[in-house]
Amino acid sequence: MLDRVGLISAYHFDGRGNARPVGWDDLPALNDIDGFTWIHLQQNATYTKDWLSRESGLDPVVVEGLLARQSRPRCTEFVDGLLLDLRGVNLDPTCEEEMAPLHVWVEQKRLITVRLYRIKATRDIRDQLAAGHAPSSIGGLLARLTHRLIERVEPAVTAIDDDMDLLEHDMVEDRSAATRARLNGLRRRAVALHRYVGPQQMALARLANQRALDIDDHARGRLRDVADDASRSVADLDAIRERGKLIHEEMEARVNDRMQANMYLLSMVSVVFLPLTLLTGLLGINVAGIPASESPHAFWSVCFILLVLGVIEIWYLRRRYLS
Repeated sequence: MLDRVGLISAYHFDGRGNARPVGWDDLPALNDIDGFTWIHLQQNATYTKDWLSRESGLDPVVVEGLLARQSRPRCTEFVDGLLLDLRGVNLDPTCEEEMAPLHVWVEQKRLITVRLYRIKATRDIRDQLAAGHAPSSIGGLLARLTHRLIERVEPAVTAIDDDMDLLEHDMVEDRSAATRARLNGLRRRAVALHRYVGPQQMALARLANQRALDIDDHARGRLRDVADDASRSVADLDAIRERGKLIHEEMEARVNDRMQANMYLLSMVSVVFLPLTLLTGLLGINVAGIPASESPHAFWSVCFILLVLGVIEIWYLRRRYLS
């Protein structure tokens, strides 16, 4: 017999605001009693795959979707239910992505969630159930799950926005490469979140308007509110990306200004010293007939002439280009 590891948690709801935990052996009998069930599974467990394929009664296409390692947020309607690919804020340090996948199958009396990495939203709901706060309908459970997913995204978006504020303030005095690295890191985080929050908002909007499930008006209204919250998060991420772009352009403009100022200074130095270098080069050639070569005061006289020429050149350049 296969090792039956893979069930993270399962609850049966009586539809009157009460929930009780159940195990693998309880699942077959739950289909014949009132209420609904939430089954939360570990994706990479062997028995999870076996149960979904052989005992869950799900279509093979649905099973394949629940076991997919890579997916984009979406809402797919089937005759007897909905397949949702969602994303939640990641709790597992082994997952390199900002948001970890959560696969959801929901039908009239059963909701199945499958995850590979730990997600805060499902942990929050389990804590609520442990405290005695259970939804009275499967639509309410779905609304609560999607709400917690989006609610957990908002602090991540706010943190990026706050970091962007600090960077914008520090940029006035700090022009080092470390500041540019911080900016690039924030922009990458915003892009990583937007990559999933944008499609997730569209999936949630479609979920709120679907007709495959008989969801009560209250739960449907909450699902619409969740879609609106996701839309605001998308708008905030768009604003952060635009701010990052503007800050990057401002930093590039400052670098270019400094380079131009340095090039201008070097050009002025070259213009001033080129005639002086020409004169000293002529006086330094090793041929007979150099004027005043035998005079003891020739060196200081040449220095004085060079100084006068330098002052005249600087005066002319300031009057010509800086006035």
